[in-house]
Amino acid sequence: MNTENSFIETESSLIRKHKKLLMINRYECLMIDLGKDVPIFKWFISSKSTWESSTVIYKTESLLNKIAAAHKEYNNGLIEQMLIDVAQRMRNISKGGVITNKGYEYIINKAIELKDITEVEPNATIRYLKNPYFIWDKEDFRNRKEIYRNKLNKYINNDKTEKNYQLIKIALIDYDLIQNKITKPILSDSANLSVSTIKNYLNNHSELREIYDSIREHSGTAKQIKQKEYNLNKKKVA
Repeated sequence: MNTENSFIETESSLIRKHKKLLMINRYECLMIDLGKDVPIFKWFISSKSTWESSTVIYKTESLLNKIAAAHKEYNNGLIEQMLIDVAQRMRNISKGGVITNKGYEYIINKAIELKDITEVEPNATIRYLKNPYFIWDKEDFRNRKEIYRNKLNKYINNDKTEKNYQLIKIALIDYDLIQNKITKPILSDSANLSVSTIKNYLNNHSELREIYDSIREHSGTAKQIKQKEYNLNKKKVA
């Protein structure tokens, strides 16, 4: 909940917070990794959307109020210009011309007036922050959106690879050798990953393969199974 003293992150607030780092790396880093998913408020209006006349006023007031509240750290002049730009997008997808120019002006002014008490909560997360100060080569500038997308996909895939690697490693390290001999399906259940993913990581990461082979060699032996039965019987007697 947003109160007078609360603050909610947005992409622009994160850019301001990390401006020094972004500026220093403007020749090298297209985006920076924030290290974790950061909850933010994010608004988006698709040009392909259509707002029916019966919902135009409510949706316009609600979204403009939230945008103003989420960006309340800015001065009123900047917020007003932001809301004017957003309102124009709203007008383009709104049916029926329900709101006049004066109407939009009133809603915008009211949103700014109420920005410190309007409730707004995170509705998205962000981990990889675009660097708006990045210096583009002339040949890349035209394709910058595609380059951004490819770079982001690479970051996301790398992050997923690291998470899966750690899940498998932890599942292996925590495996009880007295249990049945470890198999890929068993490891799949322990790590909550598909068998095909387990096979892929064992084939491509030598450390995981070595740990798996060692556990497979020492798990589920006759001596260990006998020891497990002994322990179970001992508990029953106790």
